[in-house]
Amino acid sequence: KQWYQRRVAITAGGGPIWSDPIHDPVFLGQMKQHIAGEGSYFGTKKRMHGMLTVAEDELQDAPLFYELSMLSKTIHSTCPRDATFRSALLNAGYKVSLSHVCPKSIKTNASPSVVWDIMRSWAQQNKVKLREPDTVAGKLLRNPISIEVDFTPHKDAVLDKAVCRFPPNPEPNWGPKSRAGKRKSETDDARPKKTTKKEKKDKLDLKKFSCKRFEENECEFGDDCQYSHDAKENVPMSTEPETVETA
Repeated sequence: KQWYQRRVAITAGGGPIWSDPIHDPVFLGQMKQHIAGEGSYFGTKKRMHGMLTVAEDELQDAPLFYELSMLSKTIHSTCPRDATFRSALLNAGYKVSLSHVCPKSIKTNASPSVVWDIMRSWAQQNKVKLREPDTVAGKLLRNPISIEVDFTPHKDAVLDKAVCRFPPNPEPNWGPKSRAGKRKSETDDARPKKTTKKEKKDKLDLKKFSCKRFEENECEFGDDCQYSHDAKENVPMSTEPETVETA
């Protein structure tokens, strides 16, 4: 009710969603013990331990999560560090964790008003430009801050980097490749290659044509001329019929 009273835009509802716990912490702890004691034959032991740790630490009473990048995008501000935002929630007395589906997620039992109070305080500290009153960002930033926000680093806000919670890609540029098709060599052989003007000129034998400047004794290229200097080819053709002498 508090959220709907303070909403700044049309809210779209969806569902149903699963609101009960999605993990069994006891079972997850037993799996971690099994991997630690007898999992030496697993090639992905560290990855398995990291994923189980994320699921074990995930809050059970918070079905949904936030993404810091989307919160920052909504009010057009820089994105705070994960540890900074987590510290603000912990210093305010709330719980916070990751979600197993997103490495940049914020899962907390704090209400949406508290989350936006923290973002408003972050925007004020970083001097974010105040948008027009009729925009979502403008309405959110103009609402008063109802709690005291403390960004002092909290000891539980920084995650242990030794635990591989979200495995990296197996290789650089890993992901979907281009769609299947013919090999390049096959397509190149089938298609006729285009001939450039330079290639056409190189294929043309200019020695078949007589040099007009040579006929006028004005060609300065000599033997390097690309046209023919052959005397036979440069003799002008006669237009008069030949006469035959008779005895």
